[in-house]
Amino acid sequence: MNDYDAIPVVGKHFIAIGKVIFETPGYSWNIPHTHFIVNKTPSGIFEATNMELILDAIGSSVQESAEILAQLTASYIMEIMLRRGGHDALMEVVDTNVMENYWREYRKMEVTLSRDKRDMSHKLDRLRVTAIKETMDGYLKEILHEKAKEKAEVLYNALRGKIPESIELHIEYRTLEAA
Repeated sequence: MNDYDAIPVVGKHFIAIGKVIFETPGYSWNIPHTHFIVNKTPSGIFEATNMELILDAIGSSVQESAEILAQLTASYIMEIMLRRGGHDALMEVVDTNVMENYWREYRKMEVTLSRDKRDMSHKLDRLRVTAIKETMDGYLKEILHEKAKEKAEVLYNALRGKIPESIELHIEYRTLEAA
């Protein structure tokens, strides 16, 4: 565990909490839900902070900052899982107490919300799943393009050996002087 000093929350005006629910259909692994807290700054900007991953996103509303954070979270997790070492690398990221003050505020807000059944444990907002799936689709598309390129090169090299030597290819073009 990284034992850094916890980030202070003095001057923060926390107004919302939430979870980013990460679903991984088609993969043999899961990602635990991550949690965020939203601070309304004196200038009226909303700052959403993912407490496990120590990521921040800003927006003009709670919803906008949460949606941006969900996309950032999904992108960051997919980077870790697909390119940096998977769960071992993810464990290193979350193994810290630097966000303990944020967690304390989150827990207090969760209990306050539970007084009238609005706490996160019983009423999850799944709007963020769409943003996560869009980001996953982007990563899947990128991976498919990489694999397709590899296969295309193998196929091209295999076919190239079958093309008779007498075939030639030429390109002819002209441009305007002013072009």
